[in-house]
Amino acid sequence: MKSLWVFHVNTGACNGCDIEILDVLIPYYDIERLGVKLVPTPRHAHALLVTGPLTRQAYHAAKMAYEAMPPKPRIVIAVGTCACSGGIFHDSYALRREYRESLEYPLKGGTSEFLPVHLYIPGCPPRPEEILYGIALLKNIVEKKVRGELFREGTFVLPRESFNAWVEVLLRARIRKELGYFDGYSLLRRFMELVESSESKEELEKLVEKTINDEGDSRLRYGLEKLYSYYLEVVRTYEGILAAKRALVGLPK
Repeated sequence: MKSLWVFHVNTGACNGCDIEILDVLIPYYDIERLGVKLVPTPRHAHALLVTGPLTRQAYHAAKMAYEAMPPKPRIVIAVGTCACSGGIFHDSYALRREYRESLEYPLKGGTSEFLPVHLYIPGCPPRPEEILYGIALLKNIVEKKVRGELFREGTFVLPRESFNAWVEVLLRARIRKELGYFDGYSLLRRFMELVESSESKEELEKLVEKTINDEGDSRLRYGLEKLYSYYLEVVRTYEGILAAKRALVGLPK
């Protein structure tokens, strides 16, 4: 596909993601050079850009927009954490609910709960570079546009402790959905520095609490709290596996 015409639908976002979508249209980022054009009607669109969690108020409008699109390719792109997973609105009363056998079942607000999503661009909000990267992935032009790097001899660095490296891999996948590639990864590096500098769980808890109190950005405070809860979850899982193995071979706990 050489060109991609997109129609934008806001299903309940705070407008943060919408502003970033406008950013990619300005001459500085110029997404039209990739053949992407914003169209005023879904009848002419190849792809539907969805921002925000799915609210009850927006459900029918979003469904009508999707059904009005041509049957092929009918691509759905979820932009922002709220569209990907419901984000901070995952337990809001305003989200659409399912009714089965006269009972009401709450949903988490992700776009995939009512539309087949082809591309997720997480972030709160995702930066213009992330939106461009996602669109480039969709159009299979990343390999053509990304520059290669020549190998340079560097200083040999000993591998990190295997447990912390394993934890970082697990946390990286989860924080990317919460905060996106840029903020999420940089925050993860800060958090892992706290983990590696602490000698015990109590010390880590105090360090994380102090960092959260000193942080002025509410999004990063939220990310640190999520990282710490994910970290405790991973540690509990690891300790459970270790205890099961010890019991299997008859070793004391």
